[in-house]
Amino acid sequence: MKKITLILLILINAITMKAQNNPAQTIASINPPDPDPSGIAVSSDDRVFLGFPRHADNHKEFALAELKNGQLTPFPNKEYVYPSNKPVKDWLVSPHGMYIDKNDILWILDDGKRTGIDEIPEGAAKVVAIDIKTKKIIQSLVIPKPVLRSTAHYNDLRVDLSHGKNGTVYIANSGFGKDFSLVIIDVASGKVKEVLRDHKTTSPEPNFLAFLEGQPRRQENKKWSAPGGGADGISISPDNQTLYWTTISGRNLYSLPTSVLSDFSTSDQDIENAVKFEGQHPACDGLAEDENGNIFFGAFEQQSLVKRTTDGNYEVVSHDKDNYVWPDGLAYRNGYLYVTLGQWNRLASFNNGKDLRKPPYLVKKIKVTK
Repeated sequence: MKKITLILLILINAITMKAQNNPAQTIASINPPDPDPSGIAVSSDDRVFLGFPRHADNHKEFALAELKNGQLTPFPNKEYVYPSNKPVKDWLVSPHGMYIDKNDILWILDDGKRTGIDEIPEGAAKVVAIDIKTKKIIQSLVIPKPVLRSTAHYNDLRVDLSHGKNGTVYIANSGFGKDFSLVIIDVASGKVKEVLRDHKTTSPEPNFLAFLEGQPRRQENKKWSAPGGGADGISISPDNQTLYWTTISGRNLYSLPTSVLSDFSTSDQDIENAVKFEGQHPACDGLAEDENGNIFFGAFEQQSLVKRTTDGNYEVVSHDKDNYVWPDGLAYRNGYLYVTLGQWNRLASFNNGKDLRKPPYLVKKIKVTK
């Protein structure tokens, strides 16, 4: 037993040393009045785009920006990303998940939610596609009622160009207290379908307990003392044949064949039957994936970035107890993993009305492949 314990300690120390010897680079240090970032996407030529949602802080600044030499530039233009009196379908209300496809089209998931406003008006929740070279909006796919509900929290997305005439969008809906699901959009027709609503694979795990910065946090009396909810992190395999997702209040990884999800004629029962349990993972918010099928997790309890290899094993990529305060949006590109650090667990709503966030809000990148 002593020998086994010694071997385990050596392995743990080796993993920790490896993570510490692979320091992350700060590429943005964001201070108010600039808002707190969440989503992130990186193009093939390393252009970095950041989203600034309004569901937790109804700020009056830009909702989407490109990061250039550490500075934020509203993207694609000021008129589209600042609050407006125009119809909500015509401006970016609260962008959350972001994804850049193989053609360098930026896809943005607008959850449409603003704190202090209970209703999500139709047209606010949508998926927007922007050609980053021309800055032209080439798609705006509205999520309509009855799929749209004010309890929905459209959190992250992936775009599959191999199914459907013009592709298929998969959305993780983590819900605001209830109504958890996956949402599917056929790009060509704009048709929307919701699946696995309140299913055990998209819902918070019962009695989920998380340790955040050393303190236990859980849902009590239907009130969260930390960011929580259902289907959240989402990832797609390099061949676009498998979709993975996690819940923000849980540690189970699930998958479905995209051939099943993208087929709007597939019954709910057939979708449920096709779900595969992929094992457990560190509790996380965002996911990212590389060209080899590895999946990256922002492990908010361990304040680490973690990689799941294709054989289902896990390894620590980077650990930073001082700066990795709620790793949120993740993106992988050209051998680097990018992460936004929004300190969302420190929001006033989770801390008896006191905002404990400590700007600056950081965006970091770290080398993850040789």
